[in-house]
Amino acid sequence: MLQSFLIVRDRPAAKSSPAPVLGFPFGFDDEEPAYAEGARFDSPTALLDAAGLRTQESNLPEPSPELGVKNVDAILFCTSYPNLLAWTRALEAPTGPPLLWWCDNEPVVHNCVLADSVDGILYPGMTTAELHWTLLLSSKHYLSRTQWKQEREQLIAKLEDRKWIDRAKSILSEVKSITEAEAYEFLRKQAMNERRRLVDVAVSIVKVYSLLREQNPRGRSR
Repeated sequence: MLQSFLIVRDRPAAKSSPAPVLGFPFGFDDEEPAYAEGARFDSPTALLDAAGLRTQESNLPEPSPELGVKNVDAILFCTSYPNLLAWTRALEAPTGPPLLWWCDNEPVVHNCVLADSVDGILYPGMTTAELHWTLLLSSKHYLSRTQWKQEREQLIAKLEDRKWIDRAKSILSEVKSITEAEAYEFLRKQAMNERRRLVDVAVSIVKVYSLLREQNPRGRSR
């Protein structure tokens, strides 16, 4: 469960107060404010505070990757929809915290598309119960999103390795007049002898071959 939040604002916070269903907060002056069950809140700080969650604020006029996010569980953006997209691009990182958006009377555009990295939306008038379920769903979305990114990066890395290996096999087949199966076996044995990854051996062969071709473009490399 998310417990601490960095609230990022690129505009001054609107002065607002919680509006409980029963009409007003109840409690004594010397006690922490207690709110009626079902109370609704107009500001993100009031909503998170009422739910017993920790908050800190950062006021930045424009998107920047320089945010102190080491000690928070999530980032909540209080900004317009266009700036939200700019912020999520600035903070694009597989290992970053969950990203939430405070949607405050934002006009709906027919062709608007929410950024994939936004994990949840909070809004004025939410109750703490609604906040609870939204944060649970946001955490689940965040885990799915980060896992998908990691799997995608691993797949891209494997495809890139395969390109180097295929290129090295082709070079060895040409230079040594052997089949690609024999070239692959050569790569495998070379990697074992040198205690290196097969793809690293392949990269070395391709780069050396390319260098020799540059030095002697008309001759045949051996």
